[in-house]
Amino acid sequence: MRGLIRRLDGRRQAWRWRLLDALAGSVRRTGPGTVALTFDDGPRPGSTDRVLDVLAELGVPATFFCVGRNAERHPELVRRAQAEGHAVGSHSHTHPDPQVTPLRVLAADYRRGHAAVEDALGGPVALFRPPRGWIDLPRAFQLRRAGTPPVLWSVDPQDWHPEAQRDLVAEVAGAAGERDVVLLHDWVEQPWDVRALDRSQTVTALAGVVAAVRARGLGFSTLAGRAG
Repeated sequence: MRGLIRRLDGRRQAWRWRLLDALAGSVRRTGPGTVALTFDDGPRPGSTDRVLDVLAELGVPATFFCVGRNAERHPELVRRAQAEGHAVGSHSHTHPDPQVTPLRVLAADYRRGHAAVEDALGGPVALFRPPRGWIDLPRAFQLRRAGTPPVLWSVDPQDWHPEAQRDLVAEVAGAAGERDVVLLHDWVEQPWDVRALDRSQTVTALAGVVAAVRARGLGFSTLAGRAG
């Protein structure tokens, strides 16, 4: 009986997310024949630049979702990402918790973050990812009205966790299939444990992730043009 209840609950949750994705116009997939690597919460010196260095060595394009206040502090890293062929999106201004932040406050934070990333780049930004990837019914309608469909993900190796291990991150992310969008972090905004600020496990996992994906005959793409 408990097993049946768990299965039914899982199905209800799946249908809930499908409905919310449809209402908000969420994006969780990239183009055919490819995998999309995405990086949240940066930019941050000593972290984002290391990720960019590895991606350049591997010849892999990615998508960076920048927190507005970090983009204001380090616009040179935002511009570098774009100059090196990566897509750039916004990820709020202060990374508030969408589950408890009032809608009006949340909307203002999202607008300010979007403007900060646009200022750093000197041009328009089409991509947006909500903090924690969280949407519910009111926020789904809010995002649709604002014309900012949320870009989410289909694979999460939880590299943000303070006890994340390189091999596990590489294994989960490297198992991504065609059109999967992988969630990674070049920084961790508002961590609950300072150990999460060491992004070495993500940086050192990248070569293994790329090798595993390419071994299956897949390439890499950015999410440019997938939303907005």
